Amino acid sequence: MIEKALRAANEQQEEVVRDVFRKAGLLWQCKSLTCRFDNTPAQELCEGCGRQRDGRRVGDRVPPSAHPDDFEDLRALLKEHFAYQGKRLPDAVTFEKDFGNEWLSYGATLHYGPRTRFHDFGSDVEEALCDLGRAEPGELLRVALSR
Repeated sequence: MIEKALRAANEQQEEVVRDVFRKAGLLWQCKSLTCRFDNTPAQELCEGCGRQRDGRRVGDRVPPSAHPDDFEDLRALLKEHFAYQGKRLPDAVTFEKDFGNEWLSYGATLHYGPRTRFHDFGSDVEEALCDLGRAEPGELLRVALSR
Protein backbone atom coordinates (compact mmCIF):
# COMPACT_ATOMS: atom_id res chain seq x y z
CA MET A 1 0.00 0.00 0.00
CA ILE A 2 2.78 2.44 0.91
CA GLU A 3 4.75 1.76 -2.26
CA LYS A 4 1.60 2.08 -4.37
CA ALA A 5 0.70 5.45 -2.81
CA LEU A 6 4.26 6.75 -3.32
CA ARG A 7 4.30 5.63 -6.95
CA ALA A 8 0.97 7.39 -7.54
CA ALA A 9 2.22 10.67 -6.05
CA ASN A 10 4.00 13.20 -8.20
CA GLU A 11 7.20 14.86 -7.01
CA GLN A 12 5.34 17.62 -5.18
CA GLN A 13 2.94 15.21 -3.46
CA GLU A 14 5.51 12.63 -2.41
CA GLU A 15 6.75 14.46 0.70
CA VAL A 16 3.16 15.11 1.82
CA VAL A 17 2.30 11.42 1.36
CA ARG A 18 5.43 10.39 3.29
CA ASP A 19 4.58 12.85 6.07
CA VAL A 20 1.04 11.45 6.35
CA PHE A 21 2.39 7.87 6.53
CA ARG A 22 4.92 8.91 9.19
CA LYS A 23 2.21 10.57 11.29
CA ALA A 24 -0.01 7.51 10.92
CA GLY A 25 2.83 5.26 12.14
CA LEU A 26 3.16 3.45 8.81
CA LEU A 27 6.71 4.77 8.28
CA TRP A 28 9.50 5.89 10.58
CA GLN A 29 12.27 8.14 9.38
CA CYS A 30 15.87 7.45 10.31
CA LYS A 31 17.24 10.16 12.58
CA SER A 32 20.77 9.96 11.18
CA LEU A 33 21.63 13.35 9.74
CA THR A 34 23.19 11.74 6.68
CA CYS A 35 20.37 9.28 5.96
CA ARG A 36 16.73 10.26 6.71
CA PHE A 37 15.50 7.05 4.99
CA ASP A 38 11.84 6.06 5.50
CA ASN A 39 11.33 2.57 6.94
CA THR A 40 8.32 0.42 7.73
CA PRO A 41 7.46 -0.29 11.39
CA ALA A 42 8.57 -3.91 11.00
CA GLN A 43 12.14 -2.78 10.37
CA GLU A 44 14.10 -2.47 13.60
CA LEU A 45 17.15 -1.02 11.85
CA CYS A 46 17.21 1.53 9.04
CA GLU A 47 17.25 -0.06 5.61
CA GLY A 48 19.19 2.92 4.26
CA CYS A 49 22.14 3.05 6.66
CA GLY A 50 21.73 0.18 9.14
CA ARG A 51 21.46 2.49 12.16
CA GLN A 52 18.87 2.34 14.92
CA ARG A 53 15.69 4.43 14.74
CA ASP A 54 17.32 7.21 16.77
CA GLY A 55 20.19 7.50 14.24
CA ARG A 56 22.78 5.90 16.50
CA ARG A 57 25.00 3.07 15.35
CA VAL A 58 23.56 -0.38 15.83
CA GLY A 59 23.78 -1.29 19.49
CA ASP A 60 23.58 -4.25 21.81
CA ARG A 61 20.38 -6.14 22.54
CA VAL A 62 21.34 -7.88 25.74
CA PRO A 63 18.78 -10.46 26.83
CA PRO A 64 17.76 -9.92 30.48
CA SER A 65 18.53 -13.57 31.19
CA ALA A 66 22.22 -13.13 30.21
CA HIS A 67 24.87 -12.29 32.79
CA PRO A 68 26.79 -9.13 31.74
CA ASP A 69 30.18 -10.87 32.09
CA ASP A 70 29.11 -13.71 29.80
CA PHE A 71 27.82 -11.18 27.28
CA GLU A 72 31.15 -9.30 27.28
CA ASP A 73 33.01 -12.61 26.91
CA LEU A 74 30.91 -13.31 23.81
CA ARG A 75 31.75 -9.85 22.39
CA ALA A 76 35.49 -10.46 22.89
CA LEU A 77 35.24 -13.92 21.33
CA LEU A 78 33.43 -12.56 18.26
CA LYS A 79 36.07 -9.87 17.76
CA GLU A 80 38.80 -12.52 18.02
CA HIS A 81 36.92 -14.72 15.55
CA PHE A 82 36.87 -12.07 12.83
CA ALA A 83 40.46 -11.00 13.50
CA TYR A 84 41.63 -14.63 13.25
CA GLN A 85 39.65 -15.14 10.04
CA GLY A 86 41.12 -11.92 8.61
CA LYS A 87 37.63 -10.71 7.82
CA ARG A 88 36.19 -7.25 8.20
CA LEU A 89 34.55 -6.73 11.59
CA PRO A 90 30.79 -6.34 11.22
CA ASP A 91 28.97 -3.55 13.02
CA ALA A 92 27.04 -6.19 14.98
CA VAL A 93 25.99 -9.83 15.07
CA THR A 94 22.41 -10.91 15.78
CA PHE A 95 21.70 -14.44 16.97
CA GLU A 96 18.41 -16.29 16.57
CA LYS A 97 16.79 -18.87 18.86
CA ASP A 98 15.65 -22.37 18.10
CA PHE A 99 12.25 -23.76 19.13
CA GLY A 100 13.65 -24.64 22.55
CA ASN A 101 14.80 -21.04 23.10
CA GLU A 102 18.49 -21.96 22.78
CA TRP A 103 20.72 -19.44 20.99
CA LEU A 104 21.93 -20.71 17.61
CA SER A 105 25.55 -20.40 16.49
CA TYR A 106 24.61 -20.91 12.84
CA GLY A 107 22.55 -18.60 10.65
CA ALA A 108 23.63 -15.54 12.63
CA THR A 109 23.07 -12.17 10.97
CA LEU A 110 26.14 -10.04 10.37
CA HIS A 111 25.34 -6.33 10.08
CA TYR A 112 27.49 -4.20 7.75
CA GLY A 113 25.66 -0.88 7.68
CA PRO A 114 22.45 -1.48 5.72
CA ARG A 115 23.73 -4.80 4.33
CA THR A 116 23.38 -8.08 6.17
CA ARG A 117 24.83 -11.53 5.63
CA PHE A 118 24.27 -14.86 7.31
CA HIS A 119 27.17 -16.59 8.98
CA ASP A 120 27.73 -19.92 10.71
CA PHE A 121 30.03 -19.90 13.74
CA GLY A 122 31.93 -22.84 15.16
CA SER A 123 31.87 -24.64 18.49
CA ASP A 124 33.70 -21.88 20.39
CA VAL A 125 30.87 -19.42 19.78
CA GLU A 126 28.32 -22.17 20.40
CA GLU A 127 29.85 -22.74 23.85
CA ALA A 128 29.79 -19.00 24.61
CA LEU A 129 26.12 -18.87 23.62
CA CYS A 130 25.41 -21.83 25.93
CA ASP A 131 27.05 -19.87 28.76
CA LEU A 132 24.39 -17.19 28.26
CA GLY A 133 21.74 -19.74 29.13
CA ARG A 134 18.36 -20.34 27.58
CA ALA A 135 16.50 -17.38 26.19
CA GLU A 136 13.15 -16.32 27.47
CA PRO A 137 10.35 -15.89 24.92
CA GLY A 138 10.67 -12.55 23.15
CA GLU A 139 14.33 -11.98 24.02
CA LEU A 140 16.73 -10.78 21.35
CA LEU A 141 20.51 -11.10 21.24
CA ARG A 142 22.58 -8.63 19.26
CA VAL A 143 26.24 -7.93 19.97
CA ALA A 144 27.62 -4.61 18.72
CA LEU A 145 31.21 -4.93 17.57
CA SER A 146 31.85 -1.48 16.15
CA ARG A 147 32.40 0.18 19.53
